[in-house]
Amino acid sequence: AGHELPEPKLIQAPLHRKSDWRELFQGVYLKRTLSIWAMWFTAYTVANGTITWLPTLYRQVFNLPLQTSIFYGFLTSVGGVIAAVICALLIDKVGRKRWYTGALLLAPVPLLVLAWLGATSPIQVLVLAGLAYAIVQTVTFSLYLYSAEIYPTRLRALGTGTGSAWLRLGSSAGPILVGTVMSSMGIQYVFASFAAILIVGAIITMLFAVETKDRVLEELSP
Repeated sequence: AGHELPEPKLIQAPLHRKSDWRELFQGVYLKRTLSIWAMWFTAYTVANGTITWLPTLYRQVFNLPLQTSIFYGFLTSVGGVIAAVICALLIDKVGRKRWYTGALLLAPVPLLVLAWLGATSPIQVLVLAGLAYAIVQTVTFSLYLYSAEIYPTRLRALGTGTGSAWLRLGSSAGPILVGTVMSSMGIQYVFASFAAILIVGAIITMLFAVETKDRVLEELSP
């Protein structure tokens, strides 16, 4: 009795840092930004270049009926969907960096085999190019999620947005590359070029990408 209770202390909430685009190129985020840009560009150059070009290839080079050409293109898309579902079920167990590196190294194998065989039949292209597309699709469909994981809240929208801009650039570069290489060198060199692009993406991912498996986002992205 007679003792006054101490006044409660006011606890101030921590101030949130404002978003600054320059932070994408500072500290730990520099490697993350450059690596995710490379992954967006290389994966989408090959994925969109493949899926948009193959029906035309079947029709104009192999002289397949229009219905068959469209059906082959549909089969390739279905393979990509199946691969994406498999990736969704397994990528958390494998880890993002390990999965992306493995996929970008594995996808060039059927492309190089196709280039070595000369891409002389539509069945060769359907099986080997379709397999490569399916593998790359496991990277493209999940990059939005990975981009969000490697940046803090203040940079998440900015980092994902600038990264996806390279998606658009890659999607435009793919068909241009196909037309340029095919007209000057031949079909098989298009597939060889796609393989080389993916290998570059794999090397960059291996060296600079960060693993997010079993890591708290606040600790991962301060």
